[in-house]
Amino acid sequence: MLGLQSLVPGDPGDLSVLWRIVELCLPLHEECGTVTFSPRGEEVLEGDWSGWVAEIYAPILAPTLLSLQDFVSNARFTALLGADAALGSALPVRAARRSLEAGRRVLLDVRPPKGVRVLDHLRGAALNNPAVGHLATVFAARAHAFHVPAMQSSMAFLLAECVLGASGVGLVLSPSRTTELLAAAMHVNSPAAQLIAV
Repeated sequence: MLGLQSLVPGDPGDLSVLWRIVELCLPLHEECGTVTFSPRGEEVLEGDWSGWVAEIYAPILAPTLLSLQDFVSNARFTALLGADAALGSALPVRAARRSLEAGRRVLLDVRPPKGVRVLDHLRGAALNNPAVGHLATVFAARAHAFHVPAMQSSMAFLLAECVLGASGVGLVLSPSRTTELLAAAMHVNSPAAQLIAV
């Protein structure tokens, strides 16, 4: 059983492990720009992060990621596509557009590992429907392909949103500041924060 504290990185080495997961699940991260977290600048970063966690991450992304991970690991492709569509409807319009752009870029521009049927199916669905392929869906599918545990995948997704959002306004976060932001997000009363066992 893992306590909540063990899910939050404690040192730069932990962040490096999570960032390696980001590189596996979001290989075009340098080209993505901000996704759903879009801060206004350094002086309001913490406030914008808290607002994003309360309005987008906790009620929408965290529970959706858990569902997506379950659907991927149980090969429930129809449910996966349904959750992807529901995510697009639940996110604010601008965030949904960026989520879809980032996810589809990875899905269509990066060849999936051989033999990963869920990514092949997802890619085929995206080729036939321009509304398929939100970043969380692609991230969950790629995490499964690389055998990344669900909670590590969720933390890596959170890290990606944090770093990409900050980078989008020209900020490079220190490891300690990044850890503080992740810890703040994990302490919010959300389904992901309540999961203390993997």
